[in-house]
Amino acid sequence: MNQNRKNTKNRYVLVLEDSNCRRTISLEESEYSLGRHSSNSIIIYSKQVSRRHATLIKKFNRKINQDSFWILDGDLEGIQSRNGIFVNGEKCTFHELKDGDLINFGCEVNASYHTVSPSKVSSDIVDKDTPKQSDKSILRSIEESQKLNLGGSAEQSTFILADSNSSPKELGNDDTFQEESYLDPVTELPNRILFNEYVSIAVTNGKRHKNCLAVFLIDIKDFKKINDAFGYTIGDYFLQAIAQRLKNCVRTGDIISRWGGDEFAILLPHIKKADNLYKITQRIIKELKYPFTVENNTQSLVSHLGMAIYPQNGQVPQDLLNYAETQLSYHKKTGNFNFIKENLSKVNASLSQIEKRLYEALRKEELCLYYQPQLNAYTKTTEAMEAFIRWQHPKYGLVPPKQFLPWVDKTELIVPLSRWILERACTQNKAWQTNHLQPILVSVNLSMAQFYHPQLVDIIDEILGTTGLEPQWLELEITEAVILKDIKLTYQVLRELKSLDVRVCLDDFGIGYAAVSHLHRLPFDTIKIDVSLIKEMDDNPENTTLVSALISLGESFDMRVVAEGVETRQQLNTLGDLQCQTMQGYYFSKPLSVEETTQFLTINHAELFDNLG
Repeated sequence: MNQNRKNTKNRYVLVLEDSNCRRTISLEESEYSLGRHSSNSIIIYSKQVSRRHATLIKKFNRKINQDSFWILDGDLEGIQSRNGIFVNGEKCTFHELKDGDLINFGCEVNASYHTVSPSKVSSDIVDKDTPKQSDKSILRSIEESQKLNLGGSAEQSTFILADSNSSPKELGNDDTFQEESYLDPVTELPNRILFNEYVSIAVTNGKRHKNCLAVFLIDIKDFKKINDAFGYTIGDYFLQAIAQRLKNCVRTGDIISRWGGDEFAILLPHIKKADNLYKITQRIIKELKYPFTVENNTQSLVSHLGMAIYPQNGQVPQDLLNYAETQLSYHKKTGNFNFIKENLSKVNASLSQIEKRLYEALRKEELCLYYQPQLNAYTKTTEAMEAFIRWQHPKYGLVPPKQFLPWVDKTELIVPLSRWILERACTQNKAWQTNHLQPILVSVNLSMAQFYHPQLVDIIDEILGTTGLEPQWLELEITEAVILKDIKLTYQVLRELKSLDVRVCLDDFGIGYAAVSHLHRLPFDTIKIDVSLIKEMDDNPENTTLVSALISLGESFDMRVVAEGVETRQQLNTLGDLQCQTMQGYYFSKPLSVEETTQFLTINHAELFDNLG
C-alpha cells in the first residue's frame, strides 16, 4: 500500500462523438477497450473505426501523485488499429492523456478527455447528451447521473456523467436534445456550438504545451445563386460535396465544421510553425477551385478565406474567431479571395505600414502604367508594348517598380494590385484598337507570387470578359526563376493560361541554362533574351555566339524572339546580322506614359532601322 498516494476523487471523463451520438462517459474502471465490435467496453459507432481500435488504461503517475489515463493504439495484444490514434493533431501509439486533450480515431470520430475535480461536479445544472438515434445511445438516466462543468466560468459546458454499460432504454425522448444541437444535419459536421468548444479546448492545450494552432473561416461566394438556380435539395448536395473536399485538404485530427449558411470553419489544433500553414492553405484553395458536379449540375465556386493563429492573433478563443472573421471580411471587400501569405510568422509592423500606404496609393489612383515598345526589325512597326507600373508619389515623385513591388508580394495587396495592372493594361490596349491604331500585344510581367496565385487564371478570364480585349492581344511574362520553383505546377498553370488563348513569354532567357531543358515541353509563345547578354555583345564575342544560339533555339520552337535592352546602334546592327526579328530598349524608346505611347503608335519609326541588314 502506498500511503503517499493522493486521494483526490477526481473524475475522468471522455466526451465521445461518433456517427451514432455524442456521449459523455465517466471513466470509473481501470481499463477500457474502444472499437466498433459489440464486445468493447466503449462501442464506437463508425465503420471506419477498427474492431479493437484503442485501449484506455488507468495508471498511477508518481510525478503528480495521482491517477491518469493512457490511450494505446489497438488492443493489449499489440494489434494496432487501421487508421491510428491522433492526440491534439499528432499521431501516436500511446499517450498519457491530460485534461483537455483532443482525440481523433483516424476518421470522423472525435473525443475529448477531461479531468474534473470534485469542486466542478454539481447536481443543479443539467445538459443532455445528443444521440442521433436514441434507441442506440449509451446513456444513464437523468435521475441517476451526475453533472459537471467543463471550462472556465466564462465559457462553461455542462455534461452528464454517463456509464458506458448502462441501458439505452433508461432514457426517453423527452430527456434528449435534437441532433441539430451539436451536428449540422446537412453535412453531419460539427456545428458552430461544438466547433467553439473544440477551439476552447485547443487554446487551453496550446497554452499548456506552448503550441501554435490555427482557425480558418471559409465563405462560399454567392452560394444563394445555387439554391435559386437548382433548388435547396441540390444546394444541400453541393454543401456536402464542399465538406468532403475540405476533409481531403486537412490532416486526420483536424476539425471541420459547418459554421453556418455558406460558411465553413477548420481548426488545426496543433501546428509546428506558422509557415506550414501556407501549404495547407494552398491545398484548400486548390480543392475548392475545381468545378463541382452534383446531380449533373456543374458549378465553379469562388471562396473567401480568413485565418487566425494562436498566439499571434489572439490568446482566447473569441479573439481568434473575431480576428478570422475580420480577415474574411477584408478579403471579401478587397477581392482577395483566399490568399494567405507565405512566411506568416515573419510579417512585422513595418510591413503592415507599407501595405497600408500602398493600399492608399491604389485607392487614391497614385499608380499608373508606362509602356515600352517592342519593334519588329522586318516590318519596321511596333509589335508590342510592355507595361511597367509606376507610383506617382506625392512626396517623392515617380517611384520605379523595383522600389515597391517586392513588398507587394509579401502583402495581401497582391490580388487587388495584380487585378488593377491587368485591367488597366487590357483596357488601354482595347482603347487603342477602338481608335483604329494598329493592333499590338500588351505584355504584363508576373512575379512568382502572382503566377502561382490560385486565382490568377480566373482573374485574367474575368478581366478579358469585362474589357472586351481578345485574348491573343495579351501576353504574360514570367522569369526562369518562376518556372524552376515548381516545374510541374508551372506546366499546369501555363496550360490553363493557354486554354484562355493568351500568350506567355519567358523573360530574362539565357542568364541561366536550366530552363533550356524544359523549353520544348512548356507552351511559351515568346522568349526574351536577357538584357545582360545584349549589353555585353559589343565587348564579348562569346556572348554574341550565345545570343545567336538562343535566337536559333527560339525559332526552332516557332517562338517569337525578343532582344531586350538594345541601347546602341552597334547592338542593333549585330542583332540584325543574327536575324533577330524583334527588339526592345532605350535605343528605340524609354518607357512612355499613356499619352506618349499613343503618340508613338501614330508615328512611323522606319528611320530607326535605316541601313539595317
